[in-house]
Amino acid sequence: MASRVWLITGTTSGFGAEFVKNLLARGDKVIATARDTSKIKHFSSQGAATLELDLSADQSALNQTIEKAIEIYGQIDVVL
Repeated sequence: MASRVWLITGTTSGFGAEFVKNLLARGDKVIATARDTSKIKHFSSQGAATLELDLSADQSALNQTIEKAIEIYGQIDVVL
């Protein structure tokens, strides 16, 4: 199966962090997001792209973040 591009929210801990680790290990591309990217900077050294994302932000801010995410790999296949 071809690798997919995943946009994962809430990756500072829990399921989000576990998904990032497992997806990177299987060769998929990951855009890890969190309100505070300093808490997920370790994922950059593991091969993930990181972006700041606050899901409570207004629609305009969310749209800007999604545009940035798409610019990284040219697409997003799965949002989690």
